[in-house]
Amino acid sequence: MNNAWEYQQLRFSSDAEGDESIVPEALAEKGDGRFRSRLGSGWGFPLALLVQSLIIVFLLLYIVLLGSEDAVCAEQLSPYSPYFESGMLDHLVYTEQNHLMQPSPYRGQPTPEVEEAWIRLWRLPMIQFPESKLPALNKSDATQYMHASQDYGGGVLGFFHVFHELHCLNMIRQYTYRQTYDYSNVTAFRAPEEIVRGHVDHCIETLRKQLMCTSDVTPVLFVKDDSRPSGMKSDFNVKRKCRDFGKIQDWALENLAQPPERHQADQVESLVELVHI
Repeated sequence: MNNAWEYQQLRFSSDAEGDESIVPEALAEKGDGRFRSRLGSGWGFPLALLVQSLIIVFLLLYIVLLGSEDAVCAEQLSPYSPYFESGMLDHLVYTEQNHLMQPSPYRGQPTPEVEEAWIRLWRLPMIQFPESKLPALNKSDATQYMHASQDYGGGVLGFFHVFHELHCLNMIRQYTYRQTYDYSNVTAFRAPEEIVRGHVDHCIETLRKQLMCTSDVTPVLFVKDDSRPSGMKSDFNVKRKCRDFGKIQDWALENLAQPPERHQADQVESLVELVHI
């Protein structure tokens, strides 16, 4: 008995042309142009569109997740703030230049320009805070707090703590120069001396607490310096990842609020100023 198997090409009946081969020999050897054309026109464009769509989806997903990661981190490290819900939370990454004599518009002997630069940092308007979020700040009785005019949507009046901290830093700076510069137009310095001294001490304490609270653990390295007795010096040009302060200022300006008219003072420019009168 002959057990050898013989393989033969499968055949089928073609009504159109009588070609019985499933894959014609010409197509098997070098491909059929009509077949390739139909494949290209039928699948090429949808396939390219699908790939492009997937790339766009993954890029958008990456951007959203990256942004949400920063927002989640901010919410974990800070009490509630309406700013976290604004979609404006952004960070800047850079290496700052901070050697001992680094020029800055905020340092040096006071001038009208220096004073104006500091004022622009912290003197911003009041904002409205939703009553429903008071428990997030460990507050409860909304009747204790000044409310915004209904023209601004109601809610509790407030301001961001960073502006108070910058006010405090500015207050300390001005205190160190008050013997050589006229600060008679600054409300805080028109108070009795013991109040002025108490205000400065309050500001020092505020900044101490804030620095310890955030506890910047960015490494400061030592660089070689043969001119120093120790042979080295601290490199304060450190890498930073900081919230975009300009966007925080923009949000405060865009969401300003005022108290009801009967509580508005003629000369009060910001709630931060009001707090320290």
